[in-house]
Amino acid sequence: MMKKLKRFALNDARMLSREELAAVEGGLDMTAVDECTVYTKGMTCVYALGYCDGHQAIMLGKCAIKYEQVGTEVKAIPFCE
Repeated sequence: MMKKLKRFALNDARMLSREELAAVEGGLDMTAVDECTVYTKGMTCVYALGYCDGHQAIMLGKCAIKYEQVGTEVKAIPFCE
């Protein structure tokens, strides 16, 4: 059974809530880890938090792994770049 959709006009978009406007326009959905591990290599991560023009800004990076040898042991050191 098909539902009948209600008609609406976007003459004044200021009347829509942020969530409603995102639903109409197609919202942005992204996932980023806040701490890189050896299992999150290549995933999007939060590189830094800051402010831009008075608004909070999130700088994104990618999880990477650096390897260091300490004596006979090789250590994996995950980081966001």
